[in-house]
Amino acid sequence: MSTILTTIILILVFLKITRDSLFYLWLWQVKEYRIDRMKSYLKENSNVGSIVPLGLWSSGAKYKTSQNANAKRLHINTPQTPLKRGIATMEPAAVYFIGLVLILISYFNQSVFAYLVLIFFIFTFYQIIKEIKKRALKRPRFTFKVILIFFLEAIFYFSFFAFYWIPASAGMTNSLILFLLFFYLITPILIAVIILFTNPFFNFQKKRIIKRASLKMRNLKKIRVIGITGSYGKTSTKEFLYTILNQKYKVVKTEGNNNTNIGVAYTVLNKVNDDYDYFICEMGAYKIGEIKEMCKIVEPEIGILTGINEQHLELFGSMENTIKAKFELIESLPENGLAIINSSIKYQVLSIKLENIKHFSLDSVSDIRVYQDCVKFIYKNQKFKADFLGKHYIENLLAAIITAKKLGMNLKEISEAVKKIKPSKFMMRKLWGPDNSVFIDDSYSANPDGVIVALDYLDEAYKDYQKIIVFSGIIELGKSSEGVHKKLFDRIGEVCDMAYILNQDTKSLYSPARPASGHKGIMEPANKCEFVFEKDFDKMVNMLRNNLEKNTVVLFESRGAGVVMKKLKNIK
Repeated sequence: MSTILTTIILILVFLKITRDSLFYLWLWQVKEYRIDRMKSYLKENSNVGSIVPLGLWSSGAKYKTSQNANAKRLHINTPQTPLKRGIATMEPAAVYFIGLVLILISYFNQSVFAYLVLIFFIFTFYQIIKEIKKRALKRPRFTFKVILIFFLEAIFYFSFFAFYWIPASAGMTNSLILFLLFFYLITPILIAVIILFTNPFFNFQKKRIIKRASLKMRNLKKIRVIGITGSYGKTSTKEFLYTILNQKYKVVKTEGNNNTNIGVAYTVLNKVNDDYDYFICEMGAYKIGEIKEMCKIVEPEIGILTGINEQHLELFGSMENTIKAKFELIESLPENGLAIINSSIKYQVLSIKLENIKHFSLDSVSDIRVYQDCVKFIYKNQKFKADFLGKHYIENLLAAIITAKKLGMNLKEISEAVKKIKPSKFMMRKLWGPDNSVFIDDSYSANPDGVIVALDYLDEAYKDYQKIIVFSGIIELGKSSEGVHKKLFDRIGEVCDMAYILNQDTKSLYSPARPASGHKGIMEPANKCEFVFEKDFDKMVNMLRNNLEKNTVVLFESRGAGVVMKKLKNIK
């Protein structure tokens, strides 16, 4: 067999394995190398078959539904149109099936086998080129951990390659090609095994860092710690409180959404000292015990609980577990500590031994006015104006106001400080799109309550605009996913004129028609909104581009929608 053919296959396989390795490392990094989050991902992406236990491809859509605004909306059982598929969008089970068929062919006709493998990897190379052109190639941040995993993977491959190179040169070329195909198929499993193998080392290092941070906090005498947790609103509450307190005190905070135990520990070691009066510490969690561990590191005296909903319910297991996990912050406070809790949270089942508990809700404010670029309201006879989008942020701001007041600031001082608040990249922001359209960027993170209140903002502030939403669904909701998405689709239908949904798995939850009131057997449109289900970002960009004009506002909800927004803004 031609050495040139073998060399070409070798190069193509090397490129494909490199691309796949970068993708899987990126995905593991996004999921924080956590097995529980990966299991949740696999469960939600049901198209990943059991024969690919750690393949971790994105789930692909099998059908596309696009209803027009009139007659088509009256048919619940609209025929579904299969999507055209190329190698770039194949389901993982199909890819593995092709690989297994090729291996079987190698036992009957080695020449045909070699040429079929070549054709297969030419198609995968075409996929890589498409991803590069679309700027859709996923790659991780190159941390020490990523580099080590990549290095160990390379050692494994090159060891086998060196072992088979000499026999291949002596006439066993097909054995080499067979092994190259095998290497490609096991890439996701190999990376998972390496991660599991190296985790004890990194966990040991993590515990050492956490211990150092805990010891440092014990030796600090002046600084007081404010902990913030909740299913949503943690980062915005932290930023509000930081801006307010910073007008009178020296304050340090965890940066961005750096809210894990190791993230908190690094913040303590690198930034926290007794030059500061307060340390505002954001705390995130996916299971019981994680917030308690962070509280042991920083020992907060004040705890803010922003709110609780179904976010990450798949990982917590139940709402009861979610409540218990979030209340670990409150239970870790000293008896003379201060707890500031959203009034909507039901926690009668928990025994809270605190002298000072404050609650907050929108019921305590009056004269709320929502504008496109700001909100105004009155709290305890003091007027407030905040440059953020939507009244839902008022609740988070109230938590910060109550905290600042308890720490010695008066309402007039706080009101002046609130004027300096600016929306961060973690909050809903207003941007300008093509043709003077308005983009509302809420793509940082989606949760059920957050989507509803963003839609409420659209409804209040943009009454005379054409309203469009781009939404990719909410992850890690577990068994509540169906009910949550049905509720969201209903509200989307009431507010928006068009909805572009990136998550094809939720298509079955959308009902384009409902029984007409008072007319048995007759269907009427469920709402004015036209729903389009499309997973291809570029197709969605093209469809959206044709709908952008003055007096059009587009809400981008969740991170997938954020990718679409960036592509739209890059169009010249």
